[in-house]
Amino acid sequence: MRVLMYVSSQRWLGGIGNQSALLARELVGMGHEVTVIGFGGPISTDVGPHVALPRRIPMRGGTVRFRPFEFGYHTVAPAGNYLFALPRIIRWCANPVIERLLRIAFPDNPGGHGSQFLRRISEVVNALTGSFSTTAHEAAFLSRLLLETDGDDIAQIIRIRGSCDPDVEYACDLSLVPLIGKLPVRKSPIVAAAQGFELVWRRGVPLLPAIRKVRDRISLVVSASEANIADNLVPIWDRIGGPIRTEVVPYGVGDDPDWQMPVTEARARVASHFRETGLASGWANSSDDGDTPFTVVWLSRLDVEKGPDLALHAMACLRDRGINAVLWLVGQEMPGSTLGALIRQKVRWLDLEDRVFVVTSAKTSRAKAAFLRGADAFLATFIRSEPFGLVLSEAMACGLPIVAPDQGGSGEVLRASGLGALAYPANDSGAIADRLERLATDSTLRQEASKRSRASFNDRFNAKAMGLAFASTFIDVANMGT
Repeated sequence: MRVLMYVSSQRWLGGIGNQSALLARELVGMGHEVTVIGFGGPISTDVGPHVALPRRIPMRGGTVRFRPFEFGYHTVAPAGNYLFALPRIIRWCANPVIERLLRIAFPDNPGGHGSQFLRRISEVVNALTGSFSTTAHEAAFLSRLLLETDGDDIAQIIRIRGSCDPDVEYACDLSLVPLIGKLPVRKSPIVAAAQGFELVWRRGVPLLPAIRKVRDRISLVVSASEANIADNLVPIWDRIGGPIRTEVVPYGVGDDPDWQMPVTEARARVASHFRETGLASGWANSSDDGDTPFTVVWLSRLDVEKGPDLALHAMACLRDRGINAVLWLVGQEMPGSTLGALIRQKVRWLDLEDRVFVVTSAKTSRAKAAFLRGADAFLATFIRSEPFGLVLSEAMACGLPIVAPDQGGSGEVLRASGLGALAYPANDSGAIADRLERLATDSTLRQEASKRSRASFNDRFNAKAMGLAFASTFIDVANMGT
């Protein structure tokens, strides 16, 4: 089967890009042909779903073996072309065709002037396009990219589409459908994922009328949870011309060996990270008798909608209750964001400097695994209904008890995993503290929750199961059109 995937390449999308990359990897591993078109990313061709993947895939069997993988990746409609405020020369250099010509004219020799020139152009455009995602003009940028796509970019998509001749076309985000709707109609059905569009819509992009115009082109909408359909799709059916056929396919991450990293090694890596970044030890409030505090990890994009404030207030509650606990608040900051500085200031205001450690530089997959494996529990504090939350699969892969809001995809995942008792009423920091206190003081509960978490990953919430389910869905949809 030939699959053409359309993905969003903005860096702030986080889990959407990772899930798309994992799906591409699994489909390729099963022998399907995959071509990926990324929209609206920085001009560097090194930015895309393939960056979220290891260069080798662990193969199942008696011993861990690896083999290389590849899938075609094309960057189309670079963000620089849709930022009207950019100087003309920078927008001109951001064009992928011009970039290729510049690379021919200025060979990329290490240390050469051509290499330095291209690197500087890339750095300027990427810095501007990255910080732009946090400005008041973001809705205008996204509207231009998704609803007023340049004719040359549409022509490039048509050429790529024709060359790969897909059996199925998959949009990783429903907000890409208006753009895809500009392409000529062909026999290949279009499947869209019900994730991310609500982020674009909330930013003020007139997305729903645009989807309504091309809704008949959509054969199926795939959701990671039933809750996402109820919370984000059902309320908009009338505004896009009526219901569209839906199907639930849970997401998952690959069974990376690092998810089972020995806890002692994980904690050593975390301690080393703290030393290198100038932070105090993550176990700074250990008592004199060697009692190691109960360690909670929060891992997400550092964004207001992820609710890091709730985690701080829950830790203040635990302190006031006399619970010896620390929090590793690990989140990559969005370009141009000041939230990290505000969170650090709030840690000081709440007198939590010996209990909360804010980390914004854990960028590698191994560093992420070390923070997860070194902790005793995982905390999610989404303040709005999340379609799923790929980080929940990562926490399950590490066998962590999970405390998460009982709303949206997270509540559904916890109940399906037998962890419903650890779900808390949304936006209730006192209830968060209650769940964490139970885990901190009840080792039997903690061990049982850990076993259920890993078992749920093995049974359902892993990338292999996700890939098989998507492949089956794609084949069914393609066969319906024949």
